[in-house]
Amino acid sequence: MKYGKWAIVLLGTSLLLTSAVGCSSGDGKKKDQPAATSGQAATNAEGKFDPPVTITTARVVGSDYVFINGETINDNVHNKWAKDKLGIEIKDLWDTPDNSAYHTKIRLSLTSQDQLPDVFIVQDTNLIADLIQSGKVRDIQEDFDKYATDRIKKIYGDNSSALNQVKSGQKLMGLPIFSAGDSTNPVLWIRQDWLDKLNLQAPKTIDEFEKVMDAFTNQDPDGNNKKDTFGFSFSARNGFANWMSDASFIFGAYTGKALPGTYQKGEDGTLQYGSIQPGIKDALGKLNQWYSKGYLDPELAALDEVKATESFIQGKSGMIAAPYWANGWPLGDVKSTNPNAVVRAYELPKGLDGKTARYNGSVNEGKVMMFNKDFKHMDAFFLYLDKIYDSQFSTGDFKDGFFEGYDYATVNGAPEYDPAKFPTPLEKAATSSKYNLFWNVPKIPYQESKDYYDVFKGMQPVTAAQKAIAIADKEQIRAGALNYQMKDSNAPSDFNGAPTETMRSKGDNLKTMELETFAKIIYGNLSLDKYDSFVTDWKSKGGDQILKEINAWYQSIQ
Repeated sequence: MKYGKWAIVLLGTSLLLTSAVGCSSGDGKKKDQPAATSGQAATNAEGKFDPPVTITTARVVGSDYVFINGETINDNVHNKWAKDKLGIEIKDLWDTPDNSAYHTKIRLSLTSQDQLPDVFIVQDTNLIADLIQSGKVRDIQEDFDKYATDRIKKIYGDNSSALNQVKSGQKLMGLPIFSAGDSTNPVLWIRQDWLDKLNLQAPKTIDEFEKVMDAFTNQDPDGNNKKDTFGFSFSARNGFANWMSDASFIFGAYTGKALPGTYQKGEDGTLQYGSIQPGIKDALGKLNQWYSKGYLDPELAALDEVKATESFIQGKSGMIAAPYWANGWPLGDVKSTNPNAVVRAYELPKGLDGKTARYNGSVNEGKVMMFNKDFKHMDAFFLYLDKIYDSQFSTGDFKDGFFEGYDYATVNGAPEYDPAKFPTPLEKAATSSKYNLFWNVPKIPYQESKDYYDVFKGMQPVTAAQKAIAIADKEQIRAGALNYQMKDSNAPSDFNGAPTETMRSKGDNLKTMELETFAKIIYGNLSLDKYDSFVTDWKSKGGDQILKEINAWYQSIQ
């Protein structure tokens, strides 16, 4: 599992269920369906399109897809359900094995006669902006107002800032597809066996964190009589606020909410760039001290987010900041090299004055669904979207899971999620939750970590999501609860619009200058005072213009 995959319940309280489903006819469908208009199909009394309508799409089908019964992405249980139950025939025009090839093929459609699919996912911010400007995609604002069910409107209303990414004036040029929202936020993973051996407590402050790093570097925690360990692993190749091998909390301990590479609202109400805010220099100075003492991975500037985990997996480092599920993958591989290793999750340490902030991915992780301008069946799309959300609300066809015998089975009258315990056991459950148009289950943002917290605190699991969590690894459950407890430290970027003109022309050079300067300061190749020169250069070489442009955008959406 790459990301937490079991967020299948309603947002926080029964109040949402009352307001969302109580205004609907059980499954989220509006009581008063609009009459079919020109170009729209009609549904029968069962809410099924008759005759069926076709929705074309394209997608990435990677190695994480698991099919059974000889099925494929073009012929599977999900497509059969959509046609039999909804009167919607899903047709894949093409698929690719990876995101790069997929986005290249979509981009080629902008300059060729190739037809865009009716509905398609985009996860490239520049491509989203280009599609909006191309005139080839549909403004869906009127469709959303007309066809989205009450519970769908509530989910998007509660997370309305995500829509900014696809707004163009009063037009809505796509639909963000929500993820858990905080499934990639970091917790602190520590070699508990090292703590125990050295009679140490988990750190709660940056000063205590430094003391643990010193011990892990200098006191032979692995007991091999060699000085071959260090304190903390993180990645700085692509930035310092990352979904894996994160270092954002170190900066947050000095800045409060300003994190490198992000834009946050300042006291004056404008968006400010995190990397040039007070406190960043102090954090860089501290990282330089730690590096000079051997506490950090010597290759940190060259390592990407996954590669940086290898020193932890190989038993060389004792701490890493990674998502709550990372003890399964990739950190669980530490057992292959250190069978007696014990890995435990803790809250991230804070600054001495209580300052804290951590990486927080966007609620849709950059995933947007866009629509061919000639697509005529938006009513069918919104019916389909609402039905897929049955899995999140534990209603309708998907209240226990997606398809019996695929991702769950009924055993002794109750749903069972362990594929080895199915009446016909499976080595791996089929990934039928990925066969839909959205590539994964659209989520109710931030519900997942709340479910982990509730299960950890002893709540009797009720929903399919909670029941799946209850059988997960116990340390993962605990880590998921810690993730929820740290929710106030989340520091998402307040800018999620399309790249501005200056971002496109100068953004890459500015980012390269920033990463190189920060790395050289940490390595000691530049003095800490060079940070001030960086701030001046960043502003004069395009940064000030970028701030002007994003604040113009920010004002336009208020």
